[in-house]
Amino acid sequence: MSSLIKYKLLPEDTDKQIMARRVFEFNRYLKAVCKDTASFYKLDTRAINFLVEIGEDNLIEEGTKLDQKIWDKKVYQPWMDVFRDWISENKTEILENLNAVIFKEDWDKYTGKNNLSAWEMEVLCFYYHSHELKDINNKKYGFADFFALPQEPEVDRNFSKGGKTIHIYKLNTICGTCIAKNKTKSTVTILTTTGPVEVKFRKEYFSLFDKQISEKGSDGVKHIVEKSWFNRGSMIVVMGVRQGDNFIAKKYASSPGHQLYKIDEIFDDGTITLRNTRYQGGIEEDV
Repeated sequence: MSSLIKYKLLPEDTDKQIMARRVFEFNRYLKAVCKDTASFYKLDTRAINFLVEIGEDNLIEEGTKLDQKIWDKKVYQPWMDVFRDWISENKTEILENLNAVIFKEDWDKYTGKNNLSAWEMEVLCFYYHSHELKDINNKKYGFADFFALPQEPEVDRNFSKGGKTIHIYKLNTICGTCIAKNKTKSTVTILTTTGPVEVKFRKEYFSLFDKQISEKGSDGVKHIVEKSWFNRGSMIVVMGVRQGDNFIAKKYASSPGHQLYKIDEIFDDGTITLRNTRYQGGIEEDV
């Protein structure tokens, strides 16, 4: 009964079913709050008011006492027959529904993910089924396929400085799921929908987004509020240029947007939620 109530599987289609559920919960209240001796409950105002409401206040003795055996036999057990009959008639269906809800709760608890692909990446470090980013609107966000880009960066324009010609390269944006990182080289390997790509960052920039941020809670214990953006399973968007088999993260002052974004959410219509700033405040830690 407790589980059926918790998971909202108990029917309340009739007044009798609603009252039976209330009596069940009141009985739990009596045992938890009003237990006095092995034979009697010592009623508080709330308990007395409920007995008055259901027309059983005649069972109250000496103003605040309720005989446990009389309550159980005359009120509680007869009301529980309402659900005993229902359970007896629908046992298989009830059990299947309850098991399904409990399984889903545990699944969500231990995977922490809303879809199978995300769970596969977290546990297996690869997508057995489809990539999480396969249905995003690449055209809307201007995401390029790394493997379709020229192996050397394209020059967008040039300018002279100190007698030297400075190349301004055409920047592209790619996205993928982080599957590995190398702190020494300041690189992150992301799995795009068409294959893995190694992304190279400046050392300081890599360190900034690789830190873990914590805060002390009211309990005095330090709690993680944001993990590294480069942890396995994180989905990121990077601006830069292709150089051989690598992607070099890069941004010019005149370039719109940011060098790095984190994808926080993916929607069924192909849109995504992007974030370019880290959690403000807290304690930054290398991990």
